[in-house]
Amino acid sequence: MGQHHKRTIAERVYDQLRRAILTGELAPGERLDQAGLAQRFGASLVPVREALARLQADGLVRIVPHRGAFVQSMSPDTLMEVYAMRELLEEDAARLAAPHLSDDDLAELQRLVDAMADATLREDYGALFEFNREFHFTIYRAARRPNLLQIIEQLWNHGDHYRRSYTQVPERARQALEEHRVILAACRRRDPDALGLMIRHHVHQTTVGLLEHIATMMREEERRDSPTA
Repeated sequence: MGQHHKRTIAERVYDQLRRAILTGELAPGERLDQAGLAQRFGASLVPVREALARLQADGLVRIVPHRGAFVQSMSPDTLMEVYAMRELLEEDAARLAAPHLSDDDLAELQRLVDAMADATLREDYGALFEFNREFHFTIYRAARRPNLLQIIEQLWNHGDHYRRSYTQVPERARQALEEHRVILAACRRRDPDALGLMIRHHVHQTTVGLLEHIATMMREEERRDSPTA
């Protein structure tokens, strides 16, 4: 009973910390004080440490010996490497998924495209972010490759904070919506080549725009921090 209760607390801490990181409530590079987290969640240090270890395995947290745990952050070079891997793996997953997409999958993808269109119109970028993720993983789950799916999910986790910020750029939101419609059309044809290439193009477009977005943010921060600003 005690072990089950401890696992339940660790899972609750894990879920809430993961959500806080993915929503940007906890920023990249932010230190995660274990005692503070234990107090925040009404837990002992043991389930907090278990949750942090799981988050490190997910690629969301970095644990540094003798220094503590930190929300994972990435340089532009590392982010570019992550997205280069995403291009390759997600193209592969899409090609594998194409012939296995069911009518129910296609109906769900249409629902998600409609939801993204509505969220874009309302400028509800939080909802758009979630719908976008579910759209992609509805496709990738159809590949029936659980290990590949896990690796792709870890890569998404690495860049989620930065993507969330970029999702809020209206021009990119509209462009991505059109790309998702083309992806859906390829899904309906169950065409592995077309779907794989469109997914790769879509991820590449995100990479280019995201790096430009981060560079702009860094320049703005430098101007704000400049003594002459």
